[in-house]
Order: sequence, then structure tokens, then C-alpha cells
Amino acid sequence: MTLHLTTPQYIYLGAVACYLLFFCLFLRLFWWKRFADRNFWRRRPALSTEGIEGRARHMGMTLPRFAIVVPAHSEADVIERTVEHMASLHYPSDRYQVLVVTDEKEAVRAERRRGIAVPIAASAIREGTPEMVRLGAASEAGGLVLGLLSSLALEGFAEVRKRLGWSEGVQLLQQVPAVLLRPLIWEAADRLLQRNGKGVAAPMLRLLRLRIPGASEDEVQSAYAALLSLAIPSAVAYHCLRGGDGRTLGRRLARLAAQAHHTLTREIIQSMCDALAVGLVQRLDAAGKDERLTERLAATYREIYPTTQDIMERKLREMATRQAVPQLKHLIVPRDFDGEMGGSCLGVDVPSTKGRALNWVLTHLEGRVDWCGFYDAESRPHRQSMLYVAHRLMEAGAKGEAPPRIFQGPVFQVRNWYEMGAFCKIASLYQAIAHDWYLPALFRRLPFVGGTNLYIEAALLKSVGGYDYTSLTEDLELGTRAYLKAGAWPEYLPYPSSEQTPPTFAGFYRQRLRWATGHLQVMKKVKAASGYDEAQKRRLLRTLWLKGQGEWIFYQTATLVPPLIVVLWMCHLVDPNVLGTRWHMVMNFMSTAYLGFTIYAFFRYLEYLDTTARPRFWLGQLGALAQMLVLPLAAFLFPVPYSSALVLTALGRGPSQWVKTPRTRE
Repeated sequence: MTLHLTTPQYIYLGAVACYLLFFCLFLRLFWWKRFADRNFWRRRPALSTEGIEGRARHMGMTLPRFAIVVPAHSEADVIERTVEHMASLHYPSDRYQVLVVTDEKEAVRAERRRGIAVPIAASAIREGTPEMVRLGAASEAGGLVLGLLSSLALEGFAEVRKRLGWSEGVQLLQQVPAVLLRPLIWEAADRLLQRNGKGVAAPMLRLLRLRIPGASEDEVQSAYAALLSLAIPSAVAYHCLRGGDGRTLGRRLARLAAQAHHTLTREIIQSMCDALAVGLVQRLDAAGKDERLTERLAATYREIYPTTQDIMERKLREMATRQAVPQLKHLIVPRDFDGEMGGSCLGVDVPSTKGRALNWVLTHLEGRVDWCGFYDAESRPHRQSMLYVAHRLMEAGAKGEAPPRIFQGPVFQVRNWYEMGAFCKIASLYQAIAHDWYLPALFRRLPFVGGTNLYIEAALLKSVGGYDYTSLTEDLELGTRAYLKAGAWPEYLPYPSSEQTPPTFAGFYRQRLRWATGHLQVMKKVKAASGYDEAQKRRLLRTLWLKGQGEWIFYQTATLVPPLIVVLWMCHLVDPNVLGTRWHMVMNFMSTAYLGFTIYAFFRYLEYLDTTARPRFWLGQLGALAQMLVLPLAAFLFPVPYSSALVLTALGRGPSQWVKTPRTRE
């Protein structure tokens, strides 16, 4: 029997065939999951520090020494919590150290800005309103004056306690160290001024949750009310000093404070804030007559506009007073370091790259370090990662096998999920799935090395010459070179690290564009390299092409099929009636499966999300989940950075400089 189909019917059947192919490719995820579970996730041993030490003694072995390396260029927003986490990893504290490497350029820029802002702020404080008006509401000098007012407000905290009476929030706020509380007061006051009191609660409540861990939501709300009792007088005092109407601003902000305090009326709060603001103005005037004003402003600047170096110096002092913590070291890359491992300083500024910073660490690495672990500035690795590496090395030794020389673990970039846009929310979940299920299978074909949750034998790093500081993807380049030069192949580390995804599509695009361009750059370098086995090079290049350009082109082409079919349907060139109702129901079910899987991924990685940014009420949480509905658009955008890299590289306009990934503040 011959079927006589029309062209629109053939087109529709072709579209259905494509749809079924894509769905089969989607189902591969579950095969990868089975492979990863069987070979890695379900085979994780029970590990403990005491157990691994006992096993080492029994085998007559010495536990390896680790250096946990964290490059942190302009990472003041995240580095403090990362250092705290790294210091709490499960491993003998005398067998590992934490090395944070920063860039001198960051400190030089801050010193230059501080040298401008401090004299201007000091002059404005001494001269009064005319100079204050000329500061500019959003200038650093203006912010510095507000910062000093916030510091003075904290010094007068006793007056706030007296006026508020006993308050659980006041007691909780007193638990926050002054060096951390002063910037909180300043930021709240600054937000009150810049945003007229709007949009202040959510970010400040999140910061309080971070600063008062373990506090209930009601307790955090109470602490927020106490914080406003310090921030509002600071804001009103600053507004008055700049010639503004303090009483009008005070009335407006008192409404906000009354909502937070609940037990106090707006009139009581306004009266209290007015009185405190007047006292702050008087105390600032007295501070202006103090010959140590400049010194105090400089210290305030470091608190409210801290560099990564400022925070690290404070953490070094704190850690030095603690017991049973690893050694914390802070290395600063000179701005003129040439970038080569064991290189020199040139006397002129050299562009900053991650590879350059890592080579500076390797240049100054202590000889007793056996392994280096690499993490990004916002990483939260599983606390048993080093125990597992030590376990595998002892296991290989017991079996007489060659020990692994590289371990690469999965990275779940979902921690700032609640602060991402809709597209990035979905992208982060699928990236986590890829590292969770697909990465173990990828290791069978490609020596993939990422830039974080990575452990490499120190001797191997030195033997291959460290990192290529000019590469946009210094991690992938290192993995390919370690394979070609030393035959080292990474082993999957089944202990994840949680990290961030850029919160906006623009940030996501720039990051992935750099990754894709770096991939092409690595292929070009491998192709041009000499002295390696040619058969190995060809296999590696073929795999890099298949997992790079081949997949990018395929998936970008696949995303064009649905909009093309819609256009053809509008032109009456598609006839869905060629298939019956049951087929249409099957197609609808398959579409729903994608959305259901995305929601499943959210709950799978829920434990890695930072809940301090989660909406307080269920409606806001439901709204965050509802953003999953943009999945069809997100699927189209996923491969766009990679396709862009192909086009821009072909035109000679691809990115050529390393660009830092934007962070969400923690």
C-alpha cells in the first residue's frame, strides 16, 4: 500500500523524528547516572580523620600533605566565608595548609582611591555643610563620612539599648564582632539613603542570617529592627549634614522601622532617631577636631570598602589565635610578575590571569607539599575530599597499582540559585547534572581538568611546568599537557564542591564565551605542539572537536528546529493531522517530562543552595520555582556562547584576555 503524503505532512513527520531523536539524547542522562552511581557514588567508603590516620599507621605510610590553593583577585565579597570553610575540612590540621593568593594590583588600586577619598572626607567633616554638599551622594568620600557616622552610632549603642529597652534583637546584634557590625550599619544606612528606604529588608536580612548563624527567622527579624535603630540615625545625620531636611527623611524612614519593630509606634521611633541623629552630628563635629581623624577615616575605608587583602590580613590575625586549624598563608602576586612558574618580575605591569596567580603559588610552594588542591574563591568543597584522595592513594599502594596523579571532582554551581535570573537558574541545575552524571563518562575519553575541586600531585605540576598563564582556560590546557607530556589521566572524585553561577545572562555569556574560546585556543596549541606522540595528539584533537565544536554546532542547530517549524506552520507548510491524537498526547507528555526533570534537579541539589537568600514566604519560593517555565527559551540560549565563540574566533574577534567571573556577595 502506497502512502501519498503532502509536503507539509512530510515536514511535520521530519520534525517529529527530530523531536524523538532529541528525547532519546535526553534519556542518555539516565544511562550516565547509572554509570556514575555504579562506579563512583555508591562506592564511596566510610571515611573519618581518625580512620584514615589509623590505616596509614597500619600500612606504615605517611599521610600526604596538601596545599589548598585559592586564587582570589578582587574577591572581598566571598573570601571570608571560603577561608572559614577551608579551615574546617576533615583532615589532620597539621597535614594541610590553606594558601590564598591575591593580586597586588587590587591593593594598589584601593590605595590610590583611599588616598583620594580620605582627604576629601576629612576636609568635608572639618568644613561642614558647604563641603558636604559638594561630596556627591554616591561618592566614596561621601560613603566614607557615612561610614564614620555608622561607627559613631555603634559607639553610642548603649543609648539605643536604653531607649529600646531589653530586646532580643539588641542582644543578638551584640554577638556580631564590631569589625563586621560597623559595615552592616553603614550598608543599611547607605541603602536607606540611596533607595529611599525601599528594597532594604531582603539584602540586610540575608546578611544578618550570615552573621548570626543558627538564629531563627524571628530572631533575625528582631536583630534587623535593632540594626535599623542604628542605621536610620546615621542616614538622617548624614542627610542633615548635606543640607537636607532631616525630619522629613526621619518620618519616612520611621515608617519602615515601625514595621520592623512592631512593638514601637512610628512617633516613638521618629523621636528616638531624631535625638540620636542630633547626637551623631555633634560627635562627628568633635571627631573633626581630633588630629587622628585622617587615621580613623583610613581605617573606616578599609572596613566599608575592603580589598581581598584587607580581609585576609584580618583572617590571618584571627586564625593565629585558634587551636587545631590548618596554617593559613596569604601570597600576593607582584603586579610585574611575568607569569611563568619560577619566573621573574619585569618592572612593568603584567595582565592578571588565574594561571599567572597559580604559577606564583607553585613558585613559592614548600617542598614538603605532596598534593595541591585548587578551588575558586567562593568554593565550598565536601569536607571529606582530602580524606578520599588519601584513601585512594593508600588503596592503590595496597594493590600495587600506579597511584592516580590527578583527581577532578564535580562542581555544583547552584549555591546562589535564589539570586539568579530565570535562565541562570535552569543553566545551573543542568550544569550540576552534567558534573554529577556525565563527567565520569567523559573521563573515559577526555583528560578533562577543571579549575576547581581539583587535586594534582605537586611533583606532576612542577614536571609539566605549571600553568599556561596566557590561556583563557588554563585548566583544560593543563589537563591536555599533563596527558601528552606525562601520561597523567584524571580520576573522578565523587565529592562535590558547591559554587556560584553568574547571576545574569550577560555574566553567564561572558564566562562561557571565555571557556569556549579557550577550548579552541587549547586545540590550536595542541595541534602546533611538537615532541608528543602524534597518534595521541590526533586522538586528543578528535575528542576535543567532538566534545567541542561538534556538539556546539549540533545543539545550536537543534534549537533552531522548533522556531523553524512554528514559522512553517504559520505559512501553512506543516500539517500535524498526519498523526493521530495519541501521538500528539505522547508528544505533550515528552514536553512535560523536560519540565518535570528540571524540577527534580532543583530538589536533587536543594541541599547545596544558600537558603539565606530564599524568599521568606511560600509565595516568593513558588515564584522562584515558576521561573522554570522559561525552559524552552533557556534551551535555545544554552549553546549561544559556544556558537558565538566559533563565529568570533573565525572573524578574529574572540576574547583574548582573561576576565574574572562575577560573584554574588556572601
